[in-house]
Amino acid sequence: MENHELIYDHNLSRWIFQISLGGRSLGFGWYGLAYVLGFALAYRAFRRASQLGRVANLSAAALENLLWAVVAGVLIGGRLGYVAQHPARLIADPMFAVRTWEGGMAFFGGLLGVIVALFWVARRYEISFWALCDVAAFPAALGLAIGRIANFINGELFGKPTGGNWGVVFPDGGSLPRHPSQLYESASHFVLLALLFFAVRVLARGGAAREGVLSAFFLVGYGLLRFLTDFWRDDAASLGPFSAGQWASLLVAFIGLALLHLRARAVLGNENAGHTRDVTV
Repeated sequence: MENHELIYDHNLSRWIFQISLGGRSLGFGWYGLAYVLGFALAYRAFRRASQLGRVANLSAAALENLLWAVVAGVLIGGRLGYVAQHPARLIADPMFAVRTWEGGMAFFGGLLGVIVALFWVARRYEISFWALCDVAAFPAALGLAIGRIANFINGELFGKPTGGNWGVVFPDGGSLPRHPSQLYESASHFVLLALLFFAVRVLARGGAAREGVLSAFFLVGYGLLRFLTDFWRDDAASLGPFSAGQWASLLVAFIGLALLHLRARAVLGNENAGHTRDVTV
């Protein structure tokens, strides 16, 4: 194979550090760090929104419970989503569901878990559910971007063979150079984050931002960008012309469009009725 300088042999370690304890290796990996950073970003975003008064009733107690609810939503929802994607493995080995240290999380399950967490906190503390969702959109986009970089370091979720003399040779991907689709997805999440900030500026020009609009925009943007980047991802599960992940991404984008339509109608209805409302982003 020629032009080997265009091929990167992946040899990165998934561990930041490891220690031996009682004959077993314990350590902290890049993927774990990505989760910690993601939760820290979420806490900072909600704390700042609380300090600036952008989310009514978000007290210190509510903020603490919100953080733990989001953590539980991401971890439990993400794990259950991954298990649901592998029913045959679960039937053959029921304990597979609880062996989280072996890895395995699904974004769509985590997304549902976060929505449930935000809804629970909103109901308990009489906080606007849409305001919480709008704030969560920003750390979610940035956290996903960081998480995909960790996926690349781990050498997992790699892409299809490039069919050329360039790409990345992953330890578990055979000898063929493959698309670093994890980095494609990470770049798309940074683009999504930039688009969210742009959307805030556009909404601000017309007055206060609209509750739920940014949440809907996040779903549409994520769904469409994930649909595109998944063309390079090596996904064995396919349904017709697209992968299972692409169909799920289109569903997320459709839900976002429907939500965008409904929230826009709600805003216009209130404005036509002569009411004004403040919305948090």
